[in-house]
Amino acid sequence: MISITNLSKQYRQHTALDGINLRVQKGTILGLLGQNGAGKTTLVSILNGLTPYNQGEISIFGLPLKTNLREIRQRSSFIPQSFAFYENLTVMENLRFFAGIQNIRGKQLRQSIEQAIATNRLDNMLEQRAHALSGGQKQRLNIAIGLLNDPEIIYFDEPTAGIDPELRNSILQTIHSFKDAGKTIIYTSHYMQEIEQICDEAAIIHHGKIICHAPVATLLTKDGQQTTLESIFLKLTTRQKATC
Repeated sequence: MISITNLSKQYRQHTALDGINLRVQKGTILGLLGQNGAGKTTLVSILNGLTPYNQGEISIFGLPLKTNLREIRQRSSFIPQSFAFYENLTVMENLRFFAGIQNIRGKQLRQSIEQAIATNRLDNMLEQRAHALSGGQKQRLNIAIGLLNDPEIIYFDEPTAGIDPELRNSILQTIHSFKDAGKTIIYTSHYMQEIEQICDEAAIIHHGKIICHAPVATLLTKDGQQTTLESIFLKLTTRQKATC
């Protein structure tokens, strides 16, 4: 589904990504785990065609990214950490506006909006203006907008940042449910417990390098003993271990 080979990105004298190699299979929820500045957002931005890269090869849906960006974008969705909607529009107005931008029309328009509303439990707030929503409600609207094109791949960049624990669990459950619909999820976070809770695989990125990529279940039972991603992360990033 997603294939990345020897991907590098430099900003002047700073190397943001350094020889990234990564494969993500269809229907997988991959947790991209790393500290702030590790390269998570840069990688996701590149995969969405928002940031150029210096070297490497990227293939999505079996298509080279550089020459098939338009088709890949039509089949993908990027849900950023910051809210990407209009605060002065109502929930329904935002949904209709962003569906219009994507040329969703007729029967498909109705179906897409109904599905986005139901999945994110927006029924009771459709006529509320976005600025009046709580943080968790705004994030659900953010996700709903990202679902309008029925994407095959969804990228989430720190979707629960600044949200209280109860609403965080609700959003995590919603994201995890997308797997049942056959969608592939790339989920960036620095919250280890979230990765443990919803992800099939975890890739730890540190100083622009993938230093570990493995199934979450395998990592949590390393060497036959129960452990945590936090413990593995600390061992790897403090150079107590070379690889996972």
